[in-house]
Amino acid sequence: MSNWPSKAAELVEEVLRPSSATVDRSGRVPETHFTALANAGFYGFALSDGMTPETLIDTAATIISGCLSTGFVWAQHFGGLRAVISTQNTELRERLLPQLTTGQVRCGVTYAGARTIPTLFAEPAGNGYIVTGTAPFVTGWGYVDAITASVRLRGGPQDGGIATVLIPVPGPGVVAEQIPLSAANASATVRLIFDGCQVNGDQVFAVVPSDSAGSQDALTDWFNGALPLGVLRRCLDELSRTDVDASAFEANYARLRREFTSAMGQPEATYRLRAELAKAAVSAASTLIVAVGSRAVVEHSDAERMMRQAAFALVCPTREPIRDALLSELKPT
Repeated sequence: MSNWPSKAAELVEEVLRPSSATVDRSGRVPETHFTALANAGFYGFALSDGMTPETLIDTAATIISGCLSTGFVWAQHFGGLRAVISTQNTELRERLLPQLTTGQVRCGVTYAGARTIPTLFAEPAGNGYIVTGTAPFVTGWGYVDAITASVRLRGGPQDGGIATVLIPVPGPGVVAEQIPLSAANASATVRLIFDGCQVNGDQVFAVVPSDSAGSQDALTDWFNGALPLGVLRRCLDELSRTDVDASAFEANYARLRREFTSAMGQPEATYRLRAELAKAAVSAASTLIVAVGSRAVVEHSDAERMMRQAAFALVCPTREPIRDALLSELKPT
């Protein structure tokens, strides 16, 4: 098996890090970033023989540390990859899997139909569905070729169930409204409005009862921890360039990384460690601001960008249990 974290570190130093400030200022990720990720095999690396949780999370966090916008878009792809691996739709899997693993097709994701209060719905129509409603946050608009979407079914024998479907974008019946973000704005995160969007039967990954929708949340919450871990790593890298002794921060990072790697499949441990990681990123970014001094308040400076990214890591992607753990972690003692 390739040494994926080392390959990721090389790509960060050669491609992502040198242009990360430009990406932040311009609000646009160059296509060359995604091409480099595809050429190095990072769209399908999770399926490599012998893949371990440590390799998976270290690789993802390293890429995110290089350029948050690029990494944020790229990480969405694994929702589509997971859907195609687990589908019983053999024809769809055989057609789509080679395209996903090579990056020939890039995926975004929305779980808007699987939430407690769903906002994305589908009604039976012929051999497929008509999708209506909204997906509040979808990342990668203009960079991705399709959206893997969870939709709540209305009408028909599977009423109330949740379908996971593939929606090519842009396409008929889908309108995007740009959402300006304080950090990772170049990720092109949008609100999608669906109005009569046709999904054919051959685009359906799975249909499950609504009470089984949360079964994948623990894995998703764990993998998404690569975001605060990556932001923390970048904050510490920037801090190492100052005259501040960062040894205590590095020791804390090593502990959090070690514990988080072993928390895969453990929801409560994942929530607690996600909170600790996000708090640690804010602390490291704050220390960086102080170490740099007045230069840190210059818009789009490295320190200012790290502060925005640390704030971003507090809330995205954070579900209710992680939010509760964070509020507890941030409470004064």
